[in-house]
Amino acid sequence: MTELLDTTEAPRPDRVWTVDRADAELAVFEWGEPTAEPLVLVHGLTDTHHVWATVAALLTDGFRVITYDVRGHGRSSAPEDSSEYRLDRLAEDFFAVIAAAGPREPVHTCGHGWGAVQLWEAVCDERANTRIASFTAISGPNLDHLGMWLRMLMPRSPHELTTLDWWWRGARLVLTPGPVAHRLYPPRVRGLVARQLGGIAPVPARIARTWRTDLLAGGRIARANLLPHLGRPRVRRTAVPVQLLVDTTDPFIPAAVYDASTRWVDRLWRRAVPADHWLPITEPLLVAEAIANFVDDLRADRAAITRRSS
Repeated sequence: MTELLDTTEAPRPDRVWTVDRADAELAVFEWGEPTAEPLVLVHGLTDTHHVWATVAALLTDGFRVITYDVRGHGRSSAPEDSSEYRLDRLAEDFFAVIAAAGPREPVHTCGHGWGAVQLWEAVCDERANTRIASFTAISGPNLDHLGMWLRMLMPRSPHELTTLDWWWRGARLVLTPGPVAHRLYPPRVRGLVARQLGGIAPVPARIARTWRTDLLAGGRIARANLLPHLGRPRVRRTAVPVQLLVDTTDPFIPAAVYDASTRWVDRLWRRAVPADHWLPITEPLLVAEAIANFVDDLRADRAAITRRSS
């Protein structure tokens, strides 16, 4: 990432509105025709809806693209209690947004980083069977699937666990909120860390001016969910079609963690992409094409099944 704040030119949304929850107000942003097929994009920790701006603009020909600032980030309100940042709360936010948007048909979804982690919680909810048409995950595993997978690896493969140990320790260090992190993790430092870990060149990151509060909210989400879900994983299945975009050079998420979901997803596609962690920023065209092609393939499958059964 770069030290630049949100000063670069970015496609602006066509509509802005809010969703009032009992414990938070969510800022929602839309691109495209209101009658088009709905697609919801969810950002990760310490980011905002700005991360999706270019991807959203590229997809407006075929979709009504909906993004929102996750609670605690950007223009959305920030509950102070860490329990309000659990994955079940974040999934309820997602369902509240699509209910307020009022689409007649199920929505397609894509999440980046912890946005994908949040959507994993939603797609494994029973409501997903009628409310979610597809899910594309970028740089974000299902924490419960990962916890189950780690339990299976523990007695058999110490080498795999050693490989993942650096990721676990780094995630806890970087995402722990507090005065030191608050002062020492501005966008400039964030960009330096990314370049040192993965050799990532500077890009227009569109980091929001709310980055200080975004950082604290990201830390609350990580603290509320990492240990509970990895330490006490639940069995979480889904029939929603899932596409994994696996960043093969991602310095933060090892490709091996995605093996965890194979057992629990009925329809799973996995696509290796030689790119870095911030795909929506560094490769927006690739992301837009991957989502659109996945949806097109699912439409073709449904059409073929309908013709055969008629």
